[in-house]
Amino acid sequence: MTAARSWRQFRLTLMAGDALVVVLTYALADFLRCAVYMGIDWPELLSNGQSSVRVHIKVLIFLPFVWPLLLMQLRAYALRWQTRREIFSKTLLATLLLALFVSAVALVFERERFPRAQIGIFAALLPATTLAARGITLWMLVWLSRQRFRNVLIVGTDRNAVRLRRLAQKTVFARAQIIGHLTAPWDGPTAAVEELSIKDAGTTLESVLDAEVVDDVLISVPIEALGSALPMVRTCEEMGVAVALQVDAFSRHGLPELTDLHGLPVMAFTPVRHPPELLAAKRLGDIVGSVIGIILTGPIMLACALLIRLTSRGPILFRQQRSGLNGRAFVMYKFRTMQRDAEDRRAEIAHLNESDGPVFKIRRDPRITRIGSILRRWSLDELPQLFNVLKGDMSIVGPRPPIPAEVAEYDRWQRRRLSMRPGLTCLWQIMGRHHIGFDEWMRLDLYYIDHWSLTLDALIVAKTVPTVLGGTGA
Repeated sequence: MTAARSWRQFRLTLMAGDALVVVLTYALADFLRCAVYMGIDWPELLSNGQSSVRVHIKVLIFLPFVWPLLLMQLRAYALRWQTRREIFSKTLLATLLLALFVSAVALVFERERFPRAQIGIFAALLPATTLAARGITLWMLVWLSRQRFRNVLIVGTDRNAVRLRRLAQKTVFARAQIIGHLTAPWDGPTAAVEELSIKDAGTTLESVLDAEVVDDVLISVPIEALGSALPMVRTCEEMGVAVALQVDAFSRHGLPELTDLHGLPVMAFTPVRHPPELLAAKRLGDIVGSVIGIILTGPIMLACALLIRLTSRGPILFRQQRSGLNGRAFVMYKFRTMQRDAEDRRAEIAHLNESDGPVFKIRRDPRITRIGSILRRWSLDELPQLFNVLKGDMSIVGPRPPIPAEVAEYDRWQRRRLSMRPGLTCLWQIMGRHHIGFDEWMRLDLYYIDHWSLTLDALIVAKTVPTVLGGTGA
């Protein structure tokens, strides 16, 4: 089993273990609350004669899913070295967030009967039980890895091959015993590194596999020489030896992933690689957030619609085609803030454009109505886009959706901003949109895409609120 496969299986085991630990810890906290804190029998009998288990079951339904998701968002399952302090701080932060989540669920479902002490005891126990379970699991992993080393042959002698060797020796998953380096056809002059133990000149891959016990072959190859490495891959496949390619400069933004397309192996490249579980959580947050937003802002939207109807002629909503995920066209909704013939008059005021790119922006557009300027100042004209979020055309946070005509003028590197669902707000929105040039705007969107996380979304939403309330979000 290769190190990558060992890690995937171990990570799934770790997530399942964390889900089990959080449930057991919650049950232990309830036992201590009853037996130690209150001195009563466990489970507690409520005033209506029912067991307290029925109160806690509503929280227990969510815990096995929310806890691993929080740890994943904090990169607690990342395949990289983490210090004890980093692991401990991440566990404490995740515990705090989970305690807030449990409090919210308790307030919604069992506000009167839910025991308040339960949350405190649970939050105090969870870091200790999680870290203890994590320590036991890692100890078992290290012990198992020491029982048997995998013999690894590395093809290549360049700098990347040396780095590959050192990483293979450090990992605790499928510990590697390097039996040597094989000079590759694409290698230049070999550096004098004692640890390489290079095979004799003229030694072939077939002869090494015939003469020695080899469990894995790691091939370090530059992308321009990839064709020369494929015969080696076929040789390993024929002889039943696992092989892995480390390809230099394969992809700048994402990693290639081998997938199965109805039995046909396919190597997939994505602009960025985000865990599908977190993207699903983002979409779930969009649905919940848009529904809550529509309910809370419903009276405001009705008032805006009435003011638009009373003060100017034309439709209440302005519908415009925009480019969404991967350029997919959709109709975006806004409250109409301009005169009815605004689109027809665009050519006559084109000389007033203040943007340095393909975007058409005028801060004091003469086509804007009196009510429209107020709506724009407080970003109230954007409220109907909550329905776009609910439909799935948009997200709460993401690059702003462009007009197809603007996309047609994009440079090639700028089109990557379409690789994520567009949003109501973004980095550009909270960093002084009128003072940022077009290229910098595009780079901010790409930075968001490359560094996306649920935490970043929460920070952007938190900073959007004062920006809108301050009247600078338009």
